[in-house]
Amino acid sequence: MNKDIILNGIHIGEHSPDLEKITDEIRIRAVEPGLNFVTIRPTFADVPQEYFIAWAKYLAENKIYFCFLYTVQFAPKGKDSMLEKDTVSKIKEVAGEYFLGDMIGETGSWAACMASGYFDIRDNKMSDNLRTDYADMKEAHETYIKNVSEFINIDKALGMPEILSVEATGLSKYNAEAGVTMPMLELMCGNPDILVSSLRGMARAYDSKLWGTYIAHEWYGGNRHDDTLKRKRLELAYKYAYLAGSRVFCLESGDELIDSHGYSFAQDSEICEDYRRTLVNMMEYIKNDARPCGGPKAKVAFVSGLHDAWGGWGGASVWNQFHREEWGHNEAENSLNLLYEIGAKRTWADVSNYGSNDLSSSPAYGMYDIVPIEAPVEKLCSYDYLIFLGWNSMTDENMDKLTEYVSRGGNLLMSAAHLNFNTARNGDFIPPSNEKLKKLFGVEFTGNYIRTNDGVKFRFVSQNEQLLFPGSKDFFCDPIYPGGYKDFAELTLCGGIDTAIVSNSFFGENKTCPAVIENKIGSGVATLVASTNYPGHPALLPLYRMIVREMITSSARNCDIKVIASDRLRYAVYEGNKIYLLNTDYDLPITVKIIHKEKELLITLDSLELKGINL
Repeated sequence: MNKDIILNGIHIGEHSPDLEKITDEIRIRAVEPGLNFVTIRPTFADVPQEYFIAWAKYLAENKIYFCFLYTVQFAPKGKDSMLEKDTVSKIKEVAGEYFLGDMIGETGSWAACMASGYFDIRDNKMSDNLRTDYADMKEAHETYIKNVSEFINIDKALGMPEILSVEATGLSKYNAEAGVTMPMLELMCGNPDILVSSLRGMARAYDSKLWGTYIAHEWYGGNRHDDTLKRKRLELAYKYAYLAGSRVFCLESGDELIDSHGYSFAQDSEICEDYRRTLVNMMEYIKNDARPCGGPKAKVAFVSGLHDAWGGWGGASVWNQFHREEWGHNEAENSLNLLYEIGAKRTWADVSNYGSNDLSSSPAYGMYDIVPIEAPVEKLCSYDYLIFLGWNSMTDENMDKLTEYVSRGGNLLMSAAHLNFNTARNGDFIPPSNEKLKKLFGVEFTGNYIRTNDGVKFRFVSQNEQLLFPGSKDFFCDPIYPGGYKDFAELTLCGGIDTAIVSNSFFGENKTCPAVIENKIGSGVATLVASTNYPGHPALLPLYRMIVREMITSSARNCDIKVIASDRLRYAVYEGNKIYLLNTDYDLPITVKIIHKEKELLITLDSLELKGINL
């Protein structure tokens, strides 16, 4: 089995504007510790070209892979880039494979998640292109691609071997659409469980050559540098990223000095020593481990919808439209809050928690991906479950793709809101044709809507035999998950089954309308929650949450490897059944039970411990 090739290194330029000292800094911070990766962000002045060539030669001589950052976005006035075409050619000649290319930085933050003027520190090309007048989500998406492509086209014209990006948000899929081939995620700007899953799912969808994590812990690990919890968080950021499949690690700063949030610590301070110790310890772990290629297994994927701009970090408006209320985060974006519950066990009092063991803390094999709807159907078919949460603008092409996914044995979950063809934020609901609806969900839309605050009642048996919904065999039960007023599309069943009905009666199958429809296509099942609200609507959230949690639990319950532990555990399974276990508890050890081939294995993990086991 092939072992992953992993790059681990540091960023030059956060606190070192002196061009004359960069070579010495590379030697002290990368060569002497034995690291194999460096990112160089040059000073924002007009850098003489001979410096780039000298750095490249020195790095290649020491077998260190490298790239440059911000050479296009912060180019000197009158120039497209800090670099010239002849210089790039010379760097490729002297450095060969060690020269990865050029990196664009934080385009999603600047052009999709932040208000105009948020980063008002220096003139830069990104700020020139910001708009606050988009007509709809489609125009915003297309403009973003156009703007980012301008930077990428400059790099391509210069002859860059690869285009890299460092992105603090969940919008890396748009950078890949624009031409990025090696994406990196900036930790800890947002929840790493969510954002690493988003980067990994995107990288798989686009067959990215390399992807990794850029650890900007000095700025984003917490504002209090003297807090010992922040240092533990740095250790966990490294270990989680490794468990989750990252192939590149880059510590932005903190190992050489800290100068932020009103603090100043020199290289010989205890805090900077802790940063260096964490960096070197991770390097040693990587060298001594043999992590299989291919990344962690994932059988559950959440779908990043068409034109979706939820970034997971930054302001609470999409596509930078901060002065237009309809563009603020609402029920579409709030649907993604369900992701914060993955990895959190349900309480003992939750009567919709079924199964011989509570495996609800994680999906099968411990990991989930967030995959773009733009992914080819072959990529989607690698997942047992596809679950829609946030914004999606539907198209006929994607209706056909999802129908094919289900027909190949997949299990799909979405609400009627995800079927809307309208790309406007507050536009009317424009449904697919009844022909498309019938093929995928076995229903037709009457054109009418039902607004109700009734609860729902489930049938005892799902079309997906692995799912255990909270249903009664005789329908003599209380309706559950009322939540408040929400809107349902009135649907006529044409082969689909109303697995749950809207009802306000204890007695029997007394229904207002279908609430949840399941349609079996071959061995796959398409599940539609008939509400035209997104799952983040407070009245719909309890119902949609239960279905999502049951699908995740079912995937783990029916997996060949079962893991039972505190919800402080994070775990991942690689090819050859190598399993990585990480205790994210800052203070206490945890016990983990692994069930595989009718054998049980009990393991105790110390606080913060990462352990790899071959089953």
